[in-house]
Amino acid sequence: MSEEWAWLEERPVFTTHGEKGGSVTRVPPGAALARLTSGFVLLVAGFAVSLGLTIAGFGLVFASRAETGGGTGWWWLVLGVPAAVVALITFSGTFTTGTELIMRGNARNLVMFAGVLCGVAIGLGGLALRWSWRASDIRLHPEAFDYPGWNDHQRFNSELLAVGAVLAAVAGLVLAVLAVRSVRRARRDVERILHLRQTAPRSPGVVAKLPDPRSWNGGGDVPIRYDDEHGRHEIRVRVNTTAGKIPVPGTHVIVFTGPDGDLLVEIDPEHALEYHPDNRPYESSSSMGGN
Repeated sequence: MSEEWAWLEERPVFTTHGEKGGSVTRVPPGAALARLTSGFVLLVAGFAVSLGLTIAGFGLVFASRAETGGGTGWWWLVLGVPAAVVALITFSGTFTTGTELIMRGNARNLVMFAGVLCGVAIGLGGLALRWSWRASDIRLHPEAFDYPGWNDHQRFNSELLAVGAVLAAVAGLVLAVLAVRSVRRARRDVERILHLRQTAPRSPGVVAKLPDPRSWNGGGDVPIRYDDEHGRHEIRVRVNTTAGKIPVPGTHVIVFTGPDGDLLVEIDPEHALEYHPDNRPYESSSSMGGN
């Protein structure tokens, strides 16, 4: 991941509708919303498949060693190890590309969790098929196996893994549907932010006070004072940041006002950003259950 990647520096983000945590849409200065193509879907699918092959490969290693008492089955690593490498690469690609395409943590995480569950379904399904085949093989040729009672054991394992695969697949599909809806909402919010940046009148303003440490939870409400053609205004917005990156009172911001009254408040990049030096009250609030 390049040091120039825009999302590495998480500056304070102001939200006007109370969004916090993973629900905050983070659009770095100068960022543009790229088209969501089938390439991203294939990347997520590649992650799910490679994760499934990883689970199946390493699962078959342990299954083979359990049956024979050790020694054999290591050749399944030829499947498991390369699949694990691909899973790590596609996981990183899904995270990076998903952040750039979605710009909202919760929506991106839903996509990734859906990929994980689908991968688990693939892996458990592969292991279930293997145990089902093994049970059939023992039943048809019992003289070739010295495993008393293993036929019932194999059948039980196959059924258990099949149930797990079905449950993971159903959960993965449900999450995939929720992820699609969440991604659409996130991208609409990104479009709203970019539209306000490009077209809405901008007014200079400042952060008037620090957030209240008693209500700190990965952020807190702060008053913003700004002037426009109608005079001076004060609004309360939520600043989403860490305890060590709380803007000091007087921090310059820009307030974008849409024609329907929609507001966007952002740090003014033309002025140096200074953080409050004493974050101990906020760290204490966080450790007591805030974030």
